[in-house]
Amino acid sequence: MGGVKRTTVGAGILLVLGLLLVGGFVIAKSYIGSRQDSTQTGGSSAGAVQAPSRQAVIISIASSNTKQVWLADAVRTFNERSRTQSDLQADGRPVFVEVLKETIDGKQVDYRSGTMMKDTVAGKIKPTILSPGEESWIPIFKKDWRDAGNKNAISGDAPVLVRTPLVIGMWESRAKELGCWPDVKSSCTWDTIRKLASNPAGWRAYNRPEWGKFTFGYGYFGETNSGTLVSTAMCMAGVHKTKNLVMADVTVEGGCGQMIAGIEKAKIHSGKSDIWLLEKVVEGGPEYLQATVTYESNIIAANQKHAGQLREKLVSVYPQDGTFVVGHPFAILDLAPWVTKEQAKGAEVFRNFLLSKEIQEAVMTVGLRPADQKVKLASPIEPSLGALPGAKLVALEAPDVLVTQQLGEVWHKVKKKSKIVLLFDRSGSMGNANKIGAASRGAQEFVGAMDNDDWLAWMPFDTVVYADRVRGTKAEIGERLVQDISGINAEGGTALYDATAEALRQLLELRKKFGDSVRYGIVILSDGDDRNSRMTLAQLEEALKPQEHDPSGVQVHAICIGKDCDERTLQKIARAANGKYWKGSTDKEMIKIYREIATHY
Repeated sequence: MGGVKRTTVGAGILLVLGLLLVGGFVIAKSYIGSRQDSTQTGGSSAGAVQAPSRQAVIISIASSNTKQVWLADAVRTFNERSRTQSDLQADGRPVFVEVLKETIDGKQVDYRSGTMMKDTVAGKIKPTILSPGEESWIPIFKKDWRDAGNKNAISGDAPVLVRTPLVIGMWESRAKELGCWPDVKSSCTWDTIRKLASNPAGWRAYNRPEWGKFTFGYGYFGETNSGTLVSTAMCMAGVHKTKNLVMADVTVEGGCGQMIAGIEKAKIHSGKSDIWLLEKVVEGGPEYLQATVTYESNIIAANQKHAGQLREKLVSVYPQDGTFVVGHPFAILDLAPWVTKEQAKGAEVFRNFLLSKEIQEAVMTVGLRPADQKVKLASPIEPSLGALPGAKLVALEAPDVLVTQQLGEVWHKVKKKSKIVLLFDRSGSMGNANKIGAASRGAQEFVGAMDNDDWLAWMPFDTVVYADRVRGTKAEIGERLVQDISGINAEGGTALYDATAEALRQLLELRKKFGDSVRYGIVILSDGDDRNSRMTLAQLEEALKPQEHDPSGVQVHAICIGKDCDERTLQKIARAANGKYWKGSTDKEMIKIYREIATHY
């Protein structure tokens, strides 16, 4: 449709880790990425904050947060040793490494891959080194860098630092039933997953009717490494290839699009982070999701952290028609205008240190695999923690950039569509500090991020719930919807509970007609100050309660706007319906929040 185009967002993986002391390194046992909230230069919370000496060559690295804890401790050790060890210096000068951070959900963490590429091309960050979560990001960066009118920034190779297989994290009982654990049969394939996902009888086909329908989740294409890679793996399985995927293979009607479409029938959750989904799986059990795409290292970490608490173990499923063994490259931007010869040399010294036997041995202690695939794997990569070190890995070869872009277009066309109510508080209190202006710009961003076939309903409210405003597919009403959002004004009281109940009622009516063939959601924007509803908060929570136990039901995201917003109310509403709570005030924050919510659909 003219005028309102889908916008895309950067790739990302937010991972979380706890602590384990191993051989002088502080190693994590929980999820990679939120063991710490440290903002210090070296990125590690172990020991004192480091500072470079006056004569040091200072270099920086933007690194994907899958390896955050391992890298943080390697950086700390390197910075300490480089002060005195000549073999860790550049022309007799110490080398000091800084780890660049981005802010996600208010926390400073190592970068998401797509975001680091975008921020580097835009000049927001100026790293000496790029180390994304997958090798194909380097040619993508080179293309985007050249397209921005720059000369080449990287002259040398980008060796791999660590590896980890992309897997389907599945409850052990389900994996056994599919022949995927602990003895991996040849029938453990994406096509087997597709058949189960597409079968209305669900697990009844395996004589396990008590498990109901198969439910599946994975990260949003283009927003997460895992989401992009698993979509590629499905596509390649659909055309029976492990390499040389070409443009002609990537169509909606062919095996590529139909494989993705078949598996999408079972998808009930998505998001900007595979680890967020994994956390929800751990929290909600098989009732929330029976399988989700993540990395082997995260399955290990989840079983370590929740040992004795899970009803059953989560295990890694390795599809025998192909998966990606993800390698994290180390690319020195030696030709970038901000990188000096001294810094490029210092980066080479640091690279050699990371590839040394000592530092590579520390890789396995966080559940990652060393760069050298011939190294014998050891604990914690073991069956007791949901990993099979001897499993056959049918490694896939990533396609080139243009084919991946085409795949993104196909994915958007075949993915499960959504029916979303945009619930928007236009009460008088929203006029304070221009809250309504920021909220309006965020809501317009949400419309832009949705697909043309997604169904949207605009439902502003004050004392009255305006339940009959513009609605339809984005292709039909997108431009008018953006105009209505931009023209919203603030006045009247607030009937938040009544509005939420009405949005829920309308979506439940639609569900009677469309069933689980689409996804349903409510996106609430309010300051939470309800003074005019006939319904109470307790009554609304009771109405939403069935959604909490029905992950394929109506998902509610709640945005609390303004420093004076009623957080408690909106947190309760989001928790009651498998959604997420968000808070912001400025234009920038609202745009970011609405864009991230779009990745859940």
